[in-house]
Amino acid sequence: MRSARTGAAAALGLVLAVLAALAATWTAEAAATPERGEQVATAKGCGTCHALPGEAREKKPGPAFPSPAPRQAASEVLRRLWNHIPGMRQHYMARGSAWPTFNVREMADLLSFLGVQPDQERAANLERGRALLVQKGCLKCHGLAGEGGRVAPDLARVRDFRDPVPLATSLWNKAPAMLERIDASGIPYPIFREGEMTDLLGFLGAFSDVSR
Repeated sequence: MRSARTGAAAALGLVLAVLAALAATWTAEAAATPERGEQVATAKGCGTCHALPGEAREKKPGPAFPSPAPRQAASEVLRRLWNHIPGMRQHYMARGSAWPTFNVREMADLLSFLGVQPDQERAANLERGRALLVQKGCLKCHGLAGEGGRVAPDLARVRDFRDPVPLATSLWNKAPAMLERIDASGIPYPIFREGEMTDLLGFLGAFSDVSR
């Protein structure tokens, strides 16, 4: 009886932890503002490489962050973020600076500052997304439904493909470790063209839905 109560308590604790994490994400997204996002960008040192509103663009090596930012899909912001991660790492390493990390509230505000709007997302081409999964070499490290590598998380178990805030948070925070794995494996760093990230995330999100 005691073991049953202990198991039930542990299960309840796990459920509450998951609900708390989801609540934090939903609250962060609902309350996100571009004004706080600009403050996050300043606090995290984004202005070292990117011109923030009111700053001269020509003096910074990275793209400027205008205010207000043009409305855009989260998948396109994630695509550009992914493509620029190696270059950003080089800048941080050259300065001897630590890679900054974000929590979900900070990322929600930052994405709002960058102009992310849900209504800008187009429907994904799932067949193209499945092809991109192979073409970009994702399965060299990640597994999916028993296929692929095992050195990185199984993509079938990731539940954030339809939610840009936790996805962007995880992608950014884990970027240094991912780059080390990619460098060690000798796999070319995959670059995504416009629209490709939309299709890849759409396929992975659909696969995650049916695998639950």
